[in-house]
Amino acid sequence: MIFIDKIMQEHFSQNKKSDYQFSRMKRTTIKDIAQQLGVNPSTVSRALKDHPDIGLALRTEIKQLAERLHYRPNHMAVYLRQRSSRLIGLITPEVTMFFYPSVIRGIQNVLHEHGYNLIMLPSNESQEREIENIQICHQNDVAGIMLALSRYTQTSEHLKVLEEVGAPVVLFDKILDDLPYDSVVLEDFESAYVATKHLIKTGCRRIAGIFGNRNLRITQLRLEGFRKAISEHDIEFYPDQACFSDNPYDAEKCARELMTRSVLPDGIFAMTDEIIIGALPAISTSGVKIPAECSVICISDGFLPYCLHPQVTFLHHNGYELGQLAAQQLIRLIESGAYREPGYAGEKIMVKARLVELASTRPLEKKVGRGNNQ
Repeated sequence: MIFIDKIMQEHFSQNKKSDYQFSRMKRTTIKDIAQQLGVNPSTVSRALKDHPDIGLALRTEIKQLAERLHYRPNHMAVYLRQRSSRLIGLITPEVTMFFYPSVIRGIQNVLHEHGYNLIMLPSNESQEREIENIQICHQNDVAGIMLALSRYTQTSEHLKVLEEVGAPVVLFDKILDDLPYDSVVLEDFESAYVATKHLIKTGCRRIAGIFGNRNLRITQLRLEGFRKAISEHDIEFYPDQACFSDNPYDAEKCARELMTRSVLPDGIFAMTDEIIIGALPAISTSGVKIPAECSVICISDGFLPYCLHPQVTFLHHNGYELGQLAAQQLIRLIESGAYREPGYAGEKIMVKARLVELASTRPLEKKVGRGNNQ
């Protein structure tokens, strides 16, 4: 795997202008021409081939500049591009200790089996960095792109640059539904619904939820699943039953606030590993007994819940499986060329979660008896 870190990306950004300053000392490229005229490299390429989509005036201007700069096609580069590239671009919003390491491991294993290499480009939750990363993929003639969007990506306008790459794209984890690309996502609504319903089955009636950034699609879907389970069991939902956090520190504050209310929750749903690792210490040190007085459940990639005390019941979202499925789908697109078909809208693959009962929720048969006595 090739990892391009922050320094390399800043170097890429800062040297865009300096690249052209040396154009007379090196072979002129299509990118040099495009940069001087302020157009896309794909526009220059099509103009030099007399593509009818490019107007006559612009075609003439591009050809005249190409002549002045002594541009000559790089036939070796053309030959290499026509051959099957073995490089895949992987763009992620972040690389934390949770979830993404197992996703990346699943991706790597599948790509290695098929003879592909990986170039990894973190966007650090930045739309601008997303665009730069896509451009890096374009410059390296990748065979395909795998992309998880940043938390601040709410519209697809800035992602039109993907169309210029000409390679298949598979979105995963954090996506937008209106993009015409294949995607592999977790069943966020269903997982939160099942988790909340499990709390209700064990007798919980005052259930609170600690969620992530409220603007994220994943948060909205998990909140909807949480509310759906509550409404189906005639339990009144109050807005302050759901609180939102961007990190484990905020999650701890949410949990402490919940555990100091006059009416304490008897069940708490935590949306992610990051949230449960912040929330559980606050719940445990509040004096409330887990699970006798308050059950706790979360959605997890499956490792962290076993390391906590008590071990936390969770809905297992398998990041490794998601990574495998995303990589397998990308290879299918590369080999079939289906993404080139007119009107291709992409396929969405959903990854199911399974319930793993540990020590933070009461067993159903015991809780039902206690609930009837309350």
